[in-house]
Amino acid sequence: MYYIKRILAISVLLLLIMPSISVMAEEQPSEQIYYLLVDRFVNGDNSNDININIDDPSAYYGGDLQGVTDKLDHFNELGITMINLSPIMSAESYHGFDTVDFQTVNEQFGNIADLQNLVKKAHEQDIEVILDLPLTHVATTNPWVQEPTDWQSGNTVDVFGQSLPGLDLENEELQNYFLETAVHWLTSADIDGFHVYVDQETPASFIKELRDRLKEENEDVTLIVDGSETDSTMEHSFQSEAVDILKQPGESLESLVTNASGGVHYMESAFTNRFTHEAVQAGFHPVTRWRLASTLLYTLPGSSFLYQGIEVPMDNGKAEPDHRMAQVNKNDEELVQHLQKLAQIRSQSTALQQGDLEVVGQQGAMTVYKRIDQNETMYIAINNDTETQAVSLEGLGDDMQLRGLLEDNIVRKQDDGTYRLILDRETSNIFVLEENTGFNWIFIAMMVFIFGGFVSFIVAVNRRSKKNKRAN
Repeated sequence: MYYIKRILAISVLLLLIMPSISVMAEEQPSEQIYYLLVDRFVNGDNSNDININIDDPSAYYGGDLQGVTDKLDHFNELGITMINLSPIMSAESYHGFDTVDFQTVNEQFGNIADLQNLVKKAHEQDIEVILDLPLTHVATTNPWVQEPTDWQSGNTVDVFGQSLPGLDLENEELQNYFLETAVHWLTSADIDGFHVYVDQETPASFIKELRDRLKEENEDVTLIVDGSETDSTMEHSFQSEAVDILKQPGESLESLVTNASGGVHYMESAFTNRFTHEAVQAGFHPVTRWRLASTLLYTLPGSSFLYQGIEVPMDNGKAEPDHRMAQVNKNDEELVQHLQKLAQIRSQSTALQQGDLEVVGQQGAMTVYKRIDQNETMYIAINNDTETQAVSLEGLGDDMQLRGLLEDNIVRKQDDGTYRLILDRETSNIFVLEENTGFNWIFIAMMVFIFGGFVSFIVAVNRRSKKNKRAN
């Protein structure tokens, strides 16, 4: 009887949960982007290990396009919708930002067929692929430098400690070359767009022309502009403020949320220190810090941007960019499951993808904001405090409830008409606003009847068995 009671209790619990499941739209105008340094990701093809030395931090390590293809299931499990490849063009260094030839694949990474295969396989899993395209500088061995042209600016650009010749993007002939180059990759490999690197000298008119030209080839093309204050997609100011606030508990996220735009939000990149390192240096557990940071990234307007190694999470122990080989086989299960939940919630929520944003509550270092569109309303609660905090919400309606999606719980209206969200220290949750389901007594009664009949049947069988034994 004890076990039967346990089964009954579990069944009632399932019935309470099941009616609250809602069907959401599949439209997803924003992206979950995974950025990787091709050479420092996965070595999938030893035949192109032309000149590698894993003991030299400045040398090639052997990562290639086949290695990225081999990990497509990994990206899919994380809910990644777009892969951002570091420069794959022929270059002097492993990072690819010192380009020698903008229209050929670096032989260390494979060839055009490998790129085409990667894109094809990625598309089969509904993952897009975009390429890094540095526009402001070239390698010292680039033919434009060896046989000087008026495409050079005369300035130098510092990239990962290298002083590289700068380019003059005011030059119309150079602009045409880059337009031709972008279309070349778009059409030859079926890629989905570019992450371009520019500076304050880059004409806004050229960026517009590039965007227009790409859209002629593919209306849905992605163009991430990185580096220009006037036309930048990457939210660099967000990143620096977010790291300062989230590397330790105690400070509210209200300013981050209030000032959020529809750009690309990130906590770390190939050009910054690891967020994990910053949290460790502040004396706090990086997984706890990453859980809060990723909840923020995935619930703001625009796209989220994850740098390779977040799954571990990686920390090179230094206040400098981390270009070590990605430790993709050492995932932190707690963080990976959190990322998977976030990706699933966002992919099914039209409010998180395209809804308006409003901060609706603040207590201590706990912030509550909502994303709302015509289909649904989502409330995001992030408690970056050192203690449990509570925020009371008003005006949600008379017969409504808030259902937790990251942590399973139901918040219903109190006697004073408010809905009280309570979070433990350094935790977060996402709530969907829906009609109050209450207890589904009809289904509960049916289950009790079914289980009651089952119990009666077992009892009857036992009695008959005992009678038969006595008779014998």
